[in-house]
Amino acid sequence: MLRFTPTKNADADDIGSIITPPLKGGSWSLSDISRTVSDTPCTTFDSVFTETCRKPLGRFLSFDVKRSLFSGKRLAEQMTDVDDSPATKRLREAENAINNIRLQSPDLPQKNECIKTMVQKLSTDTDVIADGSRPYILPTVAGKHKDLKAISPDTMSTVLSGCYNSEIGDVTVIDCRYPYEFEGGHIKGSLNLYTREMVRDFLVSRAHNHESSTRHVLIFHCEFSSERGPKMYRHLRSEDRAINSDVYPRLNFPEIYLLEGGYKAFFNAHVSQCEPQTYKPMLHKDHADDLRHFRGKSKSWTAGERPRCIRTSLRF
Repeated sequence: MLRFTPTKNADADDIGSIITPPLKGGSWSLSDISRTVSDTPCTTFDSVFTETCRKPLGRFLSFDVKRSLFSGKRLAEQMTDVDDSPATKRLREAENAINNIRLQSPDLPQKNECIKTMVQKLSTDTDVIADGSRPYILPTVAGKHKDLKAISPDTMSTVLSGCYNSEIGDVTVIDCRYPYEFEGGHIKGSLNLYTREMVRDFLVSRAHNHESSTRHVLIFHCEFSSERGPKMYRHLRSEDRAINSDVYPRLNFPEIYLLEGGYKAFFNAHVSQCEPQTYKPMLHKDHADDLRHFRGKSKSWTAGERPRCIRTSLRF
């Protein structure tokens, strides 16, 4: 058996060490894991020829060890331990971009330097939008989700009234509530995107329409902006990063906000900007079947997996 030792790439290792975020339970990276796989001597049956081969990790792990490594509980604990501060989240996004760059590229050193510079900027200056090109235009408030930029209902109202038309070229309000909630009252001009598939389709359909210097701002929300809105916000950003992984930190939608308090808070403060001027909660007694249907569909999506493309009509 021949021994194969991969050649170490100094540039890739250097960047990986910079952008790999620390974990609370100790620091590690993919390069650390690869170094733990030791060279183990393997002897043939006649005990004459002894060769050195790389010990495959998976074949020598017991079933119990494998089960503990990949159990849902363990993965959930690891996700809980990850530091989700805005700076660390941006570093993780940069790491994913680095992993997608082709090492055969002749201008890799130049790309590495550009990415290093941008990582430093995004990790230290949280007031710039996600591509590092300019500051956020709207005033933000401290919300429940520290990694997401949030605006107040009053700021949303001023945006809809046209007070930022000279600075913002286009605004898209994305309502992540279920269709029966949306039809029972929503912000004027908003889009109802309540599945990951719909959010991705929106991103892909407009991926090449925002190469100009004008701002296109997205504002996500749900009923309270506590779960569904933030989830779709993060999903769009993740898909946007994946689409543009080879041109980090470029994004199709670098400026996104979350409406703090959701539709309920906005409805209570600015009902005149809603249509119809009503509010139907998610737990409305007349839509128990619809709620069960949409919740079941949402729970069938496991973390890290792309949902299956299933379209189901609304049941009344």
